[in-house]
Amino acid sequence: MKALFTCSDKPTISRNKFHRETLQNYFDYSECVSKGKSYASRIPSILVRLPFKMIGQDFFFVSYMGHFLVLYLRLFTKKPIVFDFYLSIYDMMCNDRKIYKPDSLLGKLTYWIEQKSLQLADYIIVDTHKLIETLSQNYNIPKEKFVRVPLTINEENVKPLQTERYKPQFTVLYVGSYIPLHGTEVIIEAARILQEQGDDTFFLMIGKGPDLEKCQTLAESYGLRNIEFKGFMSLEDLNYYYNATDINLGLFSVGERANSVVLNKTNDAFRVGKPHLTLKTDAMQEAFTDNEDIFFTKDNHPETLAARIVEIKQNPALLTQVGANALISYDQKLSNACARNIMATRIFAPLQKNIQKVPHAQ
Repeated sequence: MKALFTCSDKPTISRNKFHRETLQNYFDYSECVSKGKSYASRIPSILVRLPFKMIGQDFFFVSYMGHFLVLYLRLFTKKPIVFDFYLSIYDMMCNDRKIYKPDSLLGKLTYWIEQKSLQLADYIIVDTHKLIETLSQNYNIPKEKFVRVPLTINEENVKPLQTERYKPQFTVLYVGSYIPLHGTEVIIEAARILQEQGDDTFFLMIGKGPDLEKCQTLAESYGLRNIEFKGFMSLEDLNYYYNATDINLGLFSVGERANSVVLNKTNDAFRVGKPHLTLKTDAMQEAFTDNEDIFFTKDNHPETLAARIVEIKQNPALLTQVGANALISYDQKLSNACARNIMATRIFAPLQKNIQKVPHAQ
């Protein structure tokens, strides 16, 4: 059976890398991707070549940020399309980052593209039941189309490692792109509270993004000595910090998107066997249990986060146990192997059966 993979993002990012390798293991594989540095350079290259690459294929796999590619493919074929939805562009642009308003022309266009891509795909991959409920309700999509598959990460570069501590004192790690979803200002305010209380917890912030400058300005205005900012780094380098710190922080913002997603860094923390501390949401509660394999905060107030950090810090036995359980949870329900098995059972097997039974027109 022949499969064609395409995506508009870089084909080398963890999620796309996983799908490409998985498809190569199961099918006669080909791809239409671009290694361009931006969407503006990648997209035209893909669109020009895609119709020719489609010839003779049995089904099509559209990966990260491929909403419009689903629409484009459907212009040329009736064959099955598997769509790794991952995230809602509409929700991200209108509700999370507030780039434009939902009732604006761009907002309505984004909603239409997203709705049509979901309607036209045969299988839709998402990572939480909460997101399935949200998308089904917001876009009137049958739940039967969705397949819940855990997030996949680069397991070659993110893994448990015996290493020296980054700091002698208790160290909290933030890794991310400083988007509003993460609530990084809450982390800065929690660092301020702990410094004012005389607590020596250290905050390490790694990454770059829209709210970085705001966070750095806040930290400077407060005269924080318990925080350090590092820029973007490779996963190979980042793996050291995952292993050399005590807790990895998740998200601390509220809203529909925050309530529906699990972050890549959540899986990263579980993969290295380090406790993850994040806001209690519907999506997080689907798979994780507070004080067993994860730590939750009940709300996104800085005072709550600061108090929770102190509580965890003062219970080293619980910290160790939650980290150990996190690694077990990763192996049992979050690993790439788990994701691959779900896709093989829920998507690949039915696809193969249906394609052999009913020939599809190009």
